[in-house]
Amino acid sequence: MRKKEEVVDKLKKFIRPGNSPFNYERYLLMDKASYLDAFIEDKPFPPFEVEIQVSSKCNLQCRWCIGDEIQEKNYVMRLPNYINEDNVDRIVEGIVNFKINNLGIEVVKFSGFIGEPLLNKKATLKAMQRLVGMGFRIGLFTNGVLMTEDTWRTLANIDYVHVSLDSGPSSFFWLKESPKGTYTQKTFYTIINNIKGLNATRKQAAGSKLKINIGYIIVPGNHEQIYETAKLIKEAGADSIRFKCDIGERFNIRAETLEVALNEIEKAKQNLEDSSFTVHTIHSKEDIENRSYKAWQCNDGCFYHNFVATIGSDGNIYLCDHNSMPGAIPLGNAINQSFNEVWKSKRRIYLIKGVNYICQSNVCPPFGNRVNFFLKEIYKLKEQYGIHTLKEGINELRAHINSSN
Repeated sequence: MRKKEEVVDKLKKFIRPGNSPFNYERYLLMDKASYLDAFIEDKPFPPFEVEIQVSSKCNLQCRWCIGDEIQEKNYVMRLPNYINEDNVDRIVEGIVNFKINNLGIEVVKFSGFIGEPLLNKKATLKAMQRLVGMGFRIGLFTNGVLMTEDTWRTLANIDYVHVSLDSGPSSFFWLKESPKGTYTQKTFYTIINNIKGLNATRKQAAGSKLKINIGYIIVPGNHEQIYETAKLIKEAGADSIRFKCDIGERFNIRAETLEVALNEIEKAKQNLEDSSFTVHTIHSKEDIENRSYKAWQCNDGCFYHNFVATIGSDGNIYLCDHNSMPGAIPLGNAINQSFNEVWKSKRRIYLIKGVNYICQSNVCPPFGNRVNFFLKEIYKLKEQYGIHTLKEGINELRAHINSSN
């Protein structure tokens, strides 16, 4: 009995209080229990989430772009763009038909490591339209510039849109467009108007469950416009705004800058939060001060890659969304092979044994950075106490969390 309690105590320290969407360890433990249990039992299982990067091109020049940062560190350029209207059907079919032990892919998001998915608008919308109504949670990460009226009806039928706004009206041009051009706020307000249009469309769409979320990366230069921007996007119809730091560390946040930003965030929480609008922080003050947002080192291996997969703009399947670049070793190709064939292939099984050697990223995605420590602890406890005691402890921890809700 004492061993089971030790398991609970050691795992409990990873579970942050509250039910925030960024309580990643709790999400894996509770919401993705079947996948975690298969991981513990060494049973084959599919990733619960697949990211499709339909384009490696971008129409903005964000100063902190994590894709640019990682690619520069690896001295590589962008992937070629091979996904189109014709072959995206094969990718979708592979996702829809992929099952292992009654588990399948649950989340499909369209995003870009370095690119804007709506630059490949026809393929993106076509894939979404095929997936809608098939039981998947579908999302889009976009900078919002091309989220124009021709996208709204399709987007109103998916689950979430994340608009990476990242700046206020006066800082957007300098931080996300060309610092050498003629200053204008036109692009910023184009995005705001696109959010308004999408919000109006979802209100008219019968049964729409779409959530509109706004991303905001805090850097020197936009830290004083946090409240102003949060107010603008709430008025435009967004459901939430999410703040995080620059994990690529192109911008260092000084203590006084961070203090101003945190005060602005608190002001937004106090004055703007209600039943229709929430303010989230992905990185705490301690995370930023201690740089814990990049605590996991790739040479320590990776457990996260078992639960997610990324299809790059070249159609290849990569370890994660931070590994879709020239020079990274693909696990297979989602255009020429079924997802099932790639995931079960001898090639993938061989490659992931050396994951600490093939990972090309110098920083993990936020989800991976956190859950890798959690999964490493689970792995250690399994070796220390055995699978039976580990599972007893995990089930007790789940029961405790459920009773606390």
